[in-house]
Amino acid sequence: MYNNDTLVEQLVKREMTTKSKICKVLMIILCVMAILLVNIFPLFFGIGYLFILTGAISFAMGFGCYMFVTGMYKEYEYSVVNESFSIDIICGKSRRSALFSGLIKDFEMVAKKDDERHPYSEFDKKDALHAECVSGTDPKNEWYIATKMGKQKVLITIEPNEKMLKAFFRMNPRNVSYRPGMKVDSKES
Repeated sequence: MYNNDTLVEQLVKREMTTKSKICKVLMIILCVMAILLVNIFPLFFGIGYLFILTGAISFAMGFGCYMFVTGMYKEYEYSVVNESFSIDIICGKSRRSALFSGLIKDFEMVAKKDDERHPYSEFDKKDALHAECVSGTDPKNEWYIATKMGKQKVLITIEPNEKMLKAFFRMNPRNVSYRPGMKVDSKES
């Protein structure tokens, strides 16, 4: 029997900006300085028995810093399962949460952000929710999805590979500007 199910998944890693790299380094430096201060403070006053308490405080500060720094690493997982498309955000390679889920047939438009025939600005309204689910390294390869969640307009920016675009086209050919055979510069995964 012929199975006509569609399953396409893609993982896109968000690249850290210079600002977030500086923030990460500053957080680590501040944490190390705070741990040193908490542990040296009892020595100045000759209170050696506080080392158990300062050790616990140091561990808590170190763990908090670790959670903050690893939480800065983000990945987006795009999934097409039959007619539905979903995006999950993965923070720190461990915490996953759903960001978007919808039916491909309900998409108003799927096009490149720099497409002249279907301009991004046509759907970019003040009341629309925006989601940037891209790596941030290649703006030429960014596509947008204009859709609705209930009555709320949603504008999502993604970096789909060719398999993902073919699945979109298959489910909603009228509102997808991609055509089979069209050159796509995305990385296959």
